[in-house]
Amino acid sequence: MKQHKRHQTKLISVIIVVITVAVLVFLAVCLYKQPSLAERFDAIIKWLAKLEKAVIGLDSKFAIVICIFALYIARCRIPIPFSVLCVIPGAVFSLPTAIIINAACMTVYFLIKYFEGWWMGAGILTVLLNARRAKFLKEWIEFKGSGNPYILVASRFVPSISPALISILYGSMHYDLIHYLVLSLAGYMPVLYMYTRIGSVLFNPFSQEFIILIMIIVAFTGITSLIFNIFYGIKSRQMTQTLLIYSQKQKYKIVL
Repeated sequence: MKQHKRHQTKLISVIIVVITVAVLVFLAVCLYKQPSLAERFDAIIKWLAKLEKAVIGLDSKFAIVICIFALYIARCRIPIPFSVLCVIPGAVFSLPTAIIINAACMTVYFLIKYFEGWWMGAGILTVLLNARRAKFLKEWIEFKGSGNPYILVASRFVPSISPALISILYGSMHYDLIHYLVLSLAGYMPVLYMYTRIGSVLFNPFSQEFIILIMIIVAFTGITSLIFNIFYGIKSRQMTQTLLIYSQKQKYKIVL
């Protein structure tokens, strides 16, 4: 079993590295050929420029904020990627305003998922994950029975980890609400900033800035996912060894 988990962790790590490197190489080629791409797709770039002016000139900005907020609420039940949600304000508003909007909407989302865990408990995780993984996640995050603040920040920092699962777990442990919100936003802010910044150059997808930002996001996601997978494998083996030692001790007591 232990050998199987080790091989599984290595296989996932290799897959993450291969995919990340392949995408980065492709983007590097696009960056190198950026002038020719911009020339080839000049018609699309001009159309996007007109669309950008039309969006910027909209008078109903408040209605757009309401729609963005509604999409974040819908994200509680519909699997809309957070990258898409963060990009929309960046495409419509100035970067500082878009970051404030996304941070406010993410705060509401974190609160909703936190109180889901508070009211329903961690048992809801067994519906989202299999029982074994849910138990591992809960035991890993628990810290003296009240939640690990370092894991909370680190989990928000890794884009591949579901914010909903972490929020439900910390809510089920009745973790201090103010600390939960502050640490969640602090950990998620780098990811939120990168996605929002993408929105600010969304209407020029053949620019150097856009390609470089995508490369940064891909590298960031790949590296953090790789580190998390390795850490997950180490902790999983440690927990398995602890359970084996405990079961052997209990068996010895029963024999006695």
